[in-house]
Amino acid sequence: MPSRTSPPARHRLRATLGSCSGYGEPAVISLGNIGDAFRRVRDEVVFWYRVVRDSIKLWLQCNAFSYAGSLAFYTLFSLAPVVIIAVTLMGLVFGEDAARGEIFNQLQDIMGAGAAQAIENAVLQSRPQESGLMPTLLGFGALFLGATTVFAQMQFSLNVIWGVAAKPGYNGILLYIKNRVLSLTVVLAIGFILLVSLSIGVAVSAALKAAENLVPAAATVLGGLEVMISLALVVALFATIFKVLPDVVLGWRDVLIGAIVTAVLFSFGRFGIALYLAHTATASTYGAAGSVVLILLWVYYSSLLLLYGAAFTKVHFEHRGATILPRNSAVVVRRELIAREELAQS
Repeated sequence: MPSRTSPPARHRLRATLGSCSGYGEPAVISLGNIGDAFRRVRDEVVFWYRVVRDSIKLWLQCNAFSYAGSLAFYTLFSLAPVVIIAVTLMGLVFGEDAARGEIFNQLQDIMGAGAAQAIENAVLQSRPQESGLMPTLLGFGALFLGATTVFAQMQFSLNVIWGVAAKPGYNGILLYIKNRVLSLTVVLAIGFILLVSLSIGVAVSAALKAAENLVPAAATVLGGLEVMISLALVVALFATIFKVLPDVVLGWRDVLIGAIVTAVLFSFGRFGIALYLAHTATASTYGAAGSVVLILLWVYYSSLLLLYGAAFTKVHFEHRGATILPRNSAVVVRRELIAREELAQS
């Protein structure tokens, strides 16, 4: 009688699992599939590690600290006009007093009472006061230039990170107008996002009051929902900046990951900045200029986070295998280190 050979191990595993599975078809566990899953996880971890590492390198190579200082300086001249435009847009729906109060409450939560009061005083003194066509036009012209100045500098900083610059020979006046219009687009986007944020805040506040009386547990859910919506609005703001300002052709999907990373860093970082400013004697050290210094410090640290988010967006864009395509008014600039001997020979 011929001897029966034992089935292979994989067949025994199939039969054993099949008899215990309780289903018509046997359950199969493939060690190869498990290995593939581990390799995919490892590849993802390596990919994101390289993105973070290379984005930090790019952030440092592009002198982010210097550009953050420039942004902080220009913000002093642009902050009041930006707030005026935002208050005007929100005032069309909620009334100017309610809009101003909500904005300054937000600024007070972020920057502190002293800095928020300094901004409020600057806003009150910067509003066009005189009547008549010519004074009004001049006032709004100054408001437009002031509001877009910081975003023009922000565009320059983002172009450095993306490695693009204005095309040589391109019409300088047209380029200036185009950049200012793009900057105004971002200002209007900020006003719209603040408008949506205030609308949601009013709706959630009303829902919280109703929920506390009916279902107390619902208040916690609505509070968490408000936090998530606020984070989503911050993501939308950074996505708009990363897509509109750089002279690079980008889609919304190209900037979404970077905007999320920047929004998360900003949400955590602002509490760290507020904690640092609250436990240091910065305001008292500089006396009457203490509030201005607080604004500079807050904007400086926030600009560092913004520029890192831009570097993260660019590195992630390249690691996906995408190619940087400049707009018609820009060209790609290659940064190279030239040896001292080559400089001596030239």
